[in-house]
Amino acid sequence: MIDCGFPILEFDPRQTPLEWGQAHGEQFRAAINELAEIRLSLMQEKNPTLNPTIISSLAAQQWEATRIYDEDLSAELQGICDGSGLSRELITVLNNYTDFRDIKLSDEQGCSVVYIYFGSPIAGQTWDMHGSAKNYVSVMRFLGPDGELESVIFSLVGCLGMMGFTRHRTTLQVNNINTDGAMPGAMWPAVVRKTLQFSSHEEMTSHLSTTNVTSGHTYLVATQERAEMWEVMPGLAEQVDILAGNEEGYMFHTNHCLGHDSIARETKIGQNSTTHIRFDLLDKKLGKVRDYDALYALLNDHENYPKSICSNFQTDSQDPSITCGGAIGDIQSGRIQMWRGDEVYDDNFVIHDFQF
Repeated sequence: MIDCGFPILEFDPRQTPLEWGQAHGEQFRAAINELAEIRLSLMQEKNPTLNPTIISSLAAQQWEATRIYDEDLSAELQGICDGSGLSRELITVLNNYTDFRDIKLSDEQGCSVVYIYFGSPIAGQTWDMHGSAKNYVSVMRFLGPDGELESVIFSLVGCLGMMGFTRHRTTLQVNNINTDGAMPGAMWPAVVRKTLQFSSHEEMTSHLSTTNVTSGHTYLVATQERAEMWEVMPGLAEQVDILAGNEEGYMFHTNHCLGHDSIARETKIGQNSTTHIRFDLLDKKLGKVRDYDALYALLNDHENYPKSICSNFQTDSQDPSITCGGAIGDIQSGRIQMWRGDEVYDDNFVIHDFQF
C-alpha cells in the first residue's frame, strides 16, 4: 500500500475547480487509484448484491445528483477523474463509500464528535474509518483571493473533503449514523464542502436541513454564535442539541441516533459496536474538560482500549473502523490541528498546525 504521508494539498484561487481537481488527481494518481479499488472491493465483499451493473447505475445517479447540487464541486470531481485517470464511477465510490453502501447496507464507521464552551468555543472529532484508509488521509488548504487562508479541510486523496474549519470562524464536523430510506443523492463530501462555503450559522443549518442527501449523518455546526448538533437523512433533518453563544457546557455524538424522529428511522444492521461505549466514556469524562489541550487529550484517550475513544486496534472480531486521525479547533482564536493516526500506538503519527 502507498503511504501518502498525510500531505497538505494547496489549492490556488487562480485555478478553476476543474483545474484544482486535475492537479489533485495528477499529484496523487497512484494512491487515488489504489484507494478507489480498495473501497470498491470492500463494498462488494460486504454486500455481494452490489454487482457491477447496480454499482454503475447507482454511481451515475449519485454523480448526476451532485452535478445538480453544485456545478463547481462537480467540476472538481471531474478534474480528479481526469487527473487520476479513473472513471466517474470509481471516483463516486471513493467519495461516497459509506453512503453508497447505506443504499443497501450501512458501514461500520465510528467517529466521535465533541464541542465545548468554557470561555472559548472549541470543537473536535476523531476520524474513524476502515483501517485501509489511514495511509490516504490528507488535508486540503484553500486560500482566498487575498492570499489569506480560507479553509482547512480534513480529507482523503481523491475526495472532496470530510470536515473542516474556515476563516469565518465556522466548523462542520461529521459522523455516520445508520438510518433507513437511503437513496441516490448528493455525495456527502460535496455537502460538507458546500456547507462550509456559508459564513453564517443560519445559512449553514438551513442548507443542511434542506439538502437532498444520500444517507444518514450527524453534523456538528459550530460558529461564534452557537453550536448545534443535527441528525440528517433523506426526508428528515432533526436538531438534537444546541448551545447558544457564551452558554457554558458541552455536547457530543457518536454513531447512534439521539433525536426522537431519528431514532424511529434508525437501523441496527451494521451499527458500530463501540458507539454506546464511546458515548458513555465521553459522558463520563467531558465534565472535566475545560480547554483546548484537555479536549485534544480526550480525543486521543485510550481508556477501555481497544474499545476506546481513540483506537488503533483492528482484528476480524472488531469493527473494521479504527481511528485514522482527527482534528480540533478553537473557533474564536483560529488555532487548528489535524492529525493522522494514533500518537501512542502509531509509528507514522503526523500532526499539522494551522492558524486563521
